[in-house]
Amino acid sequence: GMGGGGGENPTPPGKESDDIVLPVIWHGKKNRAKTEQTGTVTVTTVLVEVDSSAAATKTSTSGAAATSAAGTVVKTDDVTVTRVDPSLFVSPVKRLGVSGGTAPFFALKLVNPPDGRTENHYIGKDLSRAVDEIAFYEEMLSIVNSDNEECGLRDMLKFGFEYAGVLTAPEEGVEAVAEEEDGGDDGDASSNERELLVLRNLRDGCETLRLLDLKMGEKTASAGWHGKSWSHAYRQGVMDKTTNSYVEGFRLEGFDGRPETLVTMDPLMDYDNQKSAKSLKKASRMLLQHMDGREIALHFLDLHQGPTADADANLDEVYSNAELSELVMHEIVTRLAKLGAVCNNVTVPQKWVGSSVALGYDSGALPPRSKDESAIRSTVLVNIFDWGRSELNTIDKMQHMTAEEQKDRATFWGYYKGGIERLGWTSARTYLHRFGNADQWKEVTLTIYDFDAMSKDDYMGSVVVPVEETDVTEVKLGNNKGRETDATLTYSLHYRPLPSGSRLKGTWRVVIKSAKNLPNMDDQSVSDPYCVVKALSADGQHCFEQVTRVIHNDLNPVWEETLDLPLAADADALKKALEAGKAGLSEGNLDLFHLLPRGASEGTALRSATVSTIRSKETHDPGFIEWSSRLAA
Repeated sequence: GMGGGGGENPTPPGKESDDIVLPVIWHGKKNRAKTEQTGTVTVTTVLVEVDSSAAATKTSTSGAAATSAAGTVVKTDDVTVTRVDPSLFVSPVKRLGVSGGTAPFFALKLVNPPDGRTENHYIGKDLSRAVDEIAFYEEMLSIVNSDNEECGLRDMLKFGFEYAGVLTAPEEGVEAVAEEEDGGDDGDASSNERELLVLRNLRDGCETLRLLDLKMGEKTASAGWHGKSWSHAYRQGVMDKTTNSYVEGFRLEGFDGRPETLVTMDPLMDYDNQKSAKSLKKASRMLLQHMDGREIALHFLDLHQGPTADADANLDEVYSNAELSELVMHEIVTRLAKLGAVCNNVTVPQKWVGSSVALGYDSGALPPRSKDESAIRSTVLVNIFDWGRSELNTIDKMQHMTAEEQKDRATFWGYYKGGIERLGWTSARTYLHRFGNADQWKEVTLTIYDFDAMSKDDYMGSVVVPVEETDVTEVKLGNNKGRETDATLTYSLHYRPLPSGSRLKGTWRVVIKSAKNLPNMDDQSVSDPYCVVKALSADGQHCFEQVTRVIHNDLNPVWEETLDLPLAADADALKKALEAGKAGLSEGNLDLFHLLPRGASEGTALRSATVSTIRSKETHDPGFIEWSSRLAA
């Protein structure tokens, strides 16, 4: 009936059918057999003939595994999407599973990868779970490849993931079954074929990809926008206010390749007998969403354990973990400054609701010193993505909008732009205080807290020690009133110079060995201690912090962890990063410590408690206001 009657009297092409009245049926949640008609939907259809010659796919003339001169995948166009030549890839394709959301991914291998690319350069994303993104990707591809600046969008969209088009390929392990046409003859369509978005494979060339998914904007939902109901948008709005979205304009939604310190922060560690995989995933997500920018950066740059632990490394042959994290953060600061600048150059406001920024690098191994610095920088990721609830607004589209719609776009673009600017500012501030000290570290405060997932972490004791050569030493901890207790902490401190030509002169190595006789801060169980290392520079301007892993149910924990306090070789390294990202960003009589002051929470307990309460919105720091002004200049 939807085809216009069918049977003996079908509606002819080009003519509307009669009204078709369809019932709207309610089904009971528990008893699906219980139904009730709650209304009707009236539908009118039109049968349209398609010109088969115009819709025919154009084929490449450069051979089965052709690539263009630029080395990109040769694409063929039809009336809806950019088609990728299937002969460029090995067939069939292998399912990899689901990453983060609900869309399965597939491994793609180039048959003859061009120079500068590996066979794993691309990955496939199931189009059936990404239909809400395909139009955005196609518009983005058109703008990026054009000579038209399109209201500043071209430079902005170059930060998006590389998109090559849509590939149709059979899935490995799924038996092909020919589908029958109406006449009974066997059709050519095969049920094992998948349509895949061909995107850049972020894991290509990585030992272990450490990747942050940072959702941008103070508000991440809009009622009536791309299928979002009012009630869903309201609930999302309440949730936004319990997360860092409301505080800093962005929040952490995903964290791949987590350091051991974060892995041990199990939000349900005291509920081992009750937790399920589903409840753990939900609680872990809440833990991430509550982190502020300072804590996100702390975990993101943590390389002191695992394959990047460098206690036994020959530093004449490989980079130290402190050097790697400094280089990664320097590159991220540069690119986020550029992203903030091009964001300010977009002249038509966009509505990118729930869109994200990806920050990533390879945390699986220490790179050899033979590897050029630029080669390491090229592996760092700073990208924008997740277009399921986004539109690409242009001058032409804007002119056809009502005043209310234009105001709505301006409001949400303000949310997005504010999140981008704040993320860049937070990253620059992290770099300044972590890697900007070219003089000396004065003292280290060692504080032990009890990790509590559902409330603020409890203070257990602390001690302040000078930064000087110190063999293994046991010191007493003070309570929150400054009085000595029976609790002790064992540590050592030594300076390690780095090879000539390094971006760092050297590092002070703080070894947190163990603690004894810690007070129990939990009523129903035993405390879960971790140690916060906070260092102050000799001039009091720089503040470095890092944490150890959490030791579960132990008042006499043994850590044996080494944390590095870096000393910069170039005091102006941050200014160079800012200037490379945005010309003029560091010019004039710039006081970096006014622009990027120490945060009030440095060295205190972590803020990742998963308690669901409305977070207080912090007032804008004068330094951040100046940062935004310089980006917009």
